[in-house]
Amino acid sequence: MQRLTYPIAPLLALILSVAVPAATILHYDFEDGTPETPMNNFPVTQQNGTVGTVDLSGNGYHMHAWDDYWGPWFSAAGDTPTGTGLSSVHEGHNDGYTLADGIRAWSPSTWTIEVSFKLNDPDGWRTLIGRDDWTGIAGDVAAAFYLQSNGENNAMRVTFATVSGERYFLDSSLIPAAGQWYHLAAVGEGDLIEMYADSFDGYGFQKIGSLTMTPGVNHALRPTGNWTFGRGWHNGNFVDHIDGNLDNIRFSDVALTTDEFIPSTFLSARMRAHTPQPR
Repeated sequence: MQRLTYPIAPLLALILSVAVPAATILHYDFEDGTPETPMNNFPVTQQNGTVGTVDLSGNGYHMHAWDDYWGPWFSAAGDTPTGTGLSSVHEGHNDGYTLADGIRAWSPSTWTIEVSFKLNDPDGWRTLIGRDDWTGIAGDVAAAFYLQSNGENNAMRVTFATVSGERYFLDSSLIPAAGQWYHLAAVGEGDLIEMYADSFDGYGFQKIGSLTMTPGVNHALRPTGNWTFGRGWHNGNFVDHIDGNLDNIRFSDVALTTDEFIPSTFLSARMRAHTPQPR
């Protein structure tokens, strides 16, 4: 989403420098595609699909696409939160996923997971980011991680299992409207989970929920299977596909502050570049 139409080389360098900080584990902005084309342009899948979009973090945790039906598409030009560049399109049946061992094993105790999203149909269970496979916790048939619309009152929720065998749920105050872009961030640090959202209404990021977990316990994310984008996993099945768009997906191994979230750094960089300088 951070491709710019402004012919200003210093601005581009600035944006690239803030987009991939040292703490970044995984980052997709979908600017490496062709508008309105599938990420995997094959009607029959290759083994495990192909790389759909490249991980900008440098860690090689690329998003894969299964084929031209089950995999995501690149959006039309400008179908993004800022009206510039590309996003990932999902139509209720297609999703992206990781395969690399490193991100499968990612189990941080401090973390930030961000995503920009637009849901054409926000009603029901809609998983933006999930994680495949069983947790190994007795009686647990849910996935180890969901960032989703909760299907109860359609509020955005983060729920996850920990290495200590706990499961936590945080339902936020954000109930997304159909066709509207948001940037969502879930932040875990110590015994605290917080969620923030920017509705791109000029008010910036607002805290939309917080949860204090049991103290004195290891709350690191429980590592299971592949991370997924545009669907969830439950009891051995792929579920909760979204109808909409994703953009600006970033995982960090630190607790970012609101001024470090992606749209804030991008928009502030653009504003600085267009501020008249003294001569």
